[in-house]
Amino acid sequence: MIKFFRHIRQRMLKENRFSRYFLYAIGEIFLVVIGIFLALQLNNWNSDRIAQRTMHSYYERMHFEIGSEIQAIESFMINQEDLRSMNKRTLMILRSKDQDSIPALKGTLGALGTAWTVTVKFPVTEEFIDRGYLLKVESDSLKWAFQDFAHVMERISTMNEYTRSQYNDRIEPFINKNLNYSEIALPVYQRYLVQGGPPTDYVSLFSHLELWNIVTLKLECLSTYIRANEFAIVRLKNLNAQILKELERTDPEGQ
Repeated sequence: MIKFFRHIRQRMLKENRFSRYFLYAIGEIFLVVIGIFLALQLNNWNSDRIAQRTMHSYYERMHFEIGSEIQAIESFMINQEDLRSMNKRTLMILRSKDQDSIPALKGTLGALGTAWTVTVKFPVTEEFIDRGYLLKVESDSLKWAFQDFAHVMERISTMNEYTRSQYNDRIEPFINKNLNYSEIALPVYQRYLVQGGPPTDYVSLFSHLELWNIVTLKLECLSTYIRANEFAIVRLKNLNAQILKELERTDPEGQ
């Protein structure tokens, strides 16, 4: 093809047909420009397709990941509700000052010495954010949902840190001084312990102000933690719903 055009140009020059040669040169330049333009457009189209497929793949994986973590938080909340009920029961027994309820008190005090925290992992979602793909999101609703995701992670981290701090700084020191832990540990832990040691003076616990306050603060912490988890579930479900909309909108098979 190149030889063909060169042959035409040479023939025009030999025949002194400069005007036609000039027009031909302009036409040839125009064709070259059009060719470059089409090549660039094709390249941009391919780049856009690759970017769309990449985003769609992230949306698929995030949708599955977030759904799994929502289930993990919901399961954790069931355990937290059990601990909250047991601590509330402890306060009711202490308030009653009924010594006949000491066996029941032994069964509920273990909840005071239990500091469970939720572990959630969002490697795909965090990778999506860290790599700057959030800038490519077109939906404002999805952008707001991702902002809520950041708040969710912050609140969960804060509650986990507070729960551990409360246990290490207040609860465990109190148990070490006033309770025989092997007597009150939850059944799931008792099987690993050795029973025995100095017995707990349960009668004195009915008028122990520090115990009353520690259990009350533990109950408050659990209630706050549960509300934080409820907040997390609502926000994560909304994020997943917005991601599902983008999945449907960017489905390569539907385009």
